[in-house]
Amino acid sequence: MTVSDERPGLADPDRDLTPRNGTVLPDHRPVPLTPPADADDLPRYLHALRRLADADDLAAAHSGCTLAIDVAGRYGSAAGLVTAYSQRSSVARRLGRLAEAARDADAAAELHAVTGGDPSGAAAALLMSRRIAVLLDLGDLECADGLLAPSGFAGVLPDEPEFLLLRYVRGRLHAEASRPGEGLADLYRCGERLAVRRSDHPGVLPWRSAAAAVLAGLGAGEAAERLVAEEVALTRRHGLASALGRALRIQGQVRPGAEGTCSAEESIRVLRGTPRRFELAMALVDYGALLNAARRRPQARRVLRDGLELAQECGSPALVARARALFAGRTRP
Repeated sequence: MTVSDERPGLADPDRDLTPRNGTVLPDHRPVPLTPPADADDLPRYLHALRRLADADDLAAAHSGCTLAIDVAGRYGSAAGLVTAYSQRSSVARRLGRLAEAARDADAAAELHAVTGGDPSGAAAALLMSRRIAVLLDLGDLECADGLLAPSGFAGVLPDEPEFLLLRYVRGRLHAEASRPGEGLADLYRCGERLAVRRSDHPGVLPWRSAAAAVLAGLGAGEAAERLVAEEVALTRRHGLASALGRALRIQGQVRPGAEGTCSAEESIRVLRGTPRRFELAMALVDYGALLNAARRRPQARRVLRDGLELAQECGSPALVARARALFAGRTRP
C-alpha cells in the first residue's frame, strides 16, 4: 500500500486496509440458516449463530443476531433479547466494533438484571466475561475491575464448562492489572479443565498464549516460548486463521531477535485474510514496536501508521495511545 503522509491521524480517506490478495471482507451477508419461527425457536437459531461465529463467519453471525433481536422484541422474549444482545456483543467485538460491542453487552446486562436473571448463573457469567473482554480491548482496566469485584465472580468459580470463558477473561484481567500470579492461576486452571474435557485446543480457549505473555513479562522467557510454540503448532495443524494469527502475534512478543520479528510479520499476513480487525490492529502495533526496538524506524512508522488507523477505526483508546507513543519513537510506551 502507498503511504501518502506519515503523520498519525492523517489517513488517506480513499485508502482501505484490506487483505493483500484483494479480498474484501463484507460487513454483512445473508445468514445461511432457517430464520426463527417464533420466540420458542430462538435457542436453536442462536446456538447455530454461535457456531457460525466460532467458525469466523462473523458477518453472517452479526446479521443473524440482529434478526434474533428483532424476533425476540416482537414476541416479548426477555430471555431471547438478553442472549441475542449478549451474542451480538461478542461478534461485534471480534469484528473490532468495540463501541457497538460495549453497548450491546451493557444492554444485555441491564435486561438480565431488570428481568430477574440469576446473578450467579451461567448466563450472568457469560455476560460478565463478554463485558470484561470488551473493556480489556478498550484498555479500561479500572472499569473492568470495578465490574468484577462486586459481582460474586471475583472469588472461587465453579469448574463447570459454562464458567471457563469467564475464568479465562478474568485471568487476562488479573495479568493486565499487574496481578500475574492470579492471572496465571486462572489461565493454567483453564488448561487443566479443558484437558479433563478433552477439548484443549486454542480454538476453544487460547490460554497458552495468554499465559506465555504473562510469563514473558515475569522474565520466564523459555517457559513462555514453549507454551506459545505449542499453541502455534496446534493452530497450524487444525485451527482458524485468526487463532493462528493471534498465536503468532504473541510468539512475536515472546521470541527474541529475528525469530520474533518473523513471527510478528507472519501474524499480520495471516490476519489480513480474516475479519478480526482489532486483532490485526494489535498485530500491526506489536510489529511496529519490534521494528522500533530494532532501529528500523522508517518501516516502523509505516506499520504503526496502519496500526493507528485500525485502532482508531476499532475505537480502542489504549491501543491508539500506544501506537502514537511508538510512532513518536518511544520503544516502551
